[in-house]
Amino acid sequence: MKVVVLFGQSIECLDLPIAPLFQQWARVRVESAGLCGTDVAKLTNFNLPANHTGVLGHEFFGQVVEVNGSANNISAGDWVACMPIVACGSCDACIRHKENLCVKAEAIGRTIQGAFAEFVNVPLENLTKVEPPPHDSYVLTDPLAVCLHSANLVSRTSSGSSCLVIGDGAIGCLLAWLLLKRGHEVSIKGIHPENLRLVEKMGARLLNADVCSKSYDEVYETVGRSQPQTLDESLRAVKAGGSVVVLGVYAQGYNYSLVARELFIKEATLMGSNGYTRKEFEETAMLIGENKEELAVLLSHRFSLSQFLDALEAARKKKGFTAKIVLKPGGLS
Repeated sequence: MKVVVLFGQSIECLDLPIAPLFQQWARVRVESAGLCGTDVAKLTNFNLPANHTGVLGHEFFGQVVEVNGSANNISAGDWVACMPIVACGSCDACIRHKENLCVKAEAIGRTIQGAFAEFVNVPLENLTKVEPPPHDSYVLTDPLAVCLHSANLVSRTSSGSSCLVIGDGAIGCLLAWLLLKRGHEVSIKGIHPENLRLVEKMGARLLNADVCSKSYDEVYETVGRSQPQTLDESLRAVKAGGSVVVLGVYAQGYNYSLVARELFIKEATLMGSNGYTRKEFEETAMLIGENKEELAVLLSHRFSLSQFLDALEAARKKKGFTAKIVLKPGGLS
């Protein structure tokens, strides 16, 4: 099968054998795979850990072509959204149904060969059936589940909370859409005008200046990296008694200087948001099924697998509207 592989300091499109199919796993023909910001960082810095697969890609859906084992509702021919987190099932977090916090977790596209390929092997329990015909919006299941989890951590049960999203990448745009769908008042701050205009059309308010202090019930930081500005803004923007949720992936070893007294004075909550649970992934697939066309506007680019370097360049440079870049192993459609 054709795969895109990171070999040392080069990225190559090669033909490789398909990995053996484990018991209670299925082989999925990849229909579409999303290019994530973490993938871009790894592929441009060439710094994969020793246990990392050279075939990345963890945002994907496709069609089951082979099943090794028994499953109540999955069979060859089914269209499925694929959860990449492969939890151990036995640690304390897994027992509490918090697979996202599994201490032994592996992941497709990280420790297991990923979806920048024609086929990928997935545990049967990680598959969520979706209704045909295939629709590329299902490639958003993983990133939208990340957003759903973060909103579930703090979002009020009633609508009408004031929310601020900092960052206008795919996660920031999806999160703004989700919060608006839940009936909240949403503001967003970012640096990409085309992305911001799209979110504004959805109903969000754009912030072009410094955020006002103590203005928002919920603040979501989606940028991360090695910089303090967005966390500073988040902590300044949150109301007394409000919550700051950090979705942005900060660089390993980065230290942030926190003025702890501000949390004490405001009685604010500062928390991280890591992945999602299996239940949230399934809920997200249903949500996408109900809003496929509405979410399709976030699919900004489509490339064939053989055009991977062009896709990577588009993700890196972000010229014009750039939200979710989709790779089509079978070619452009």
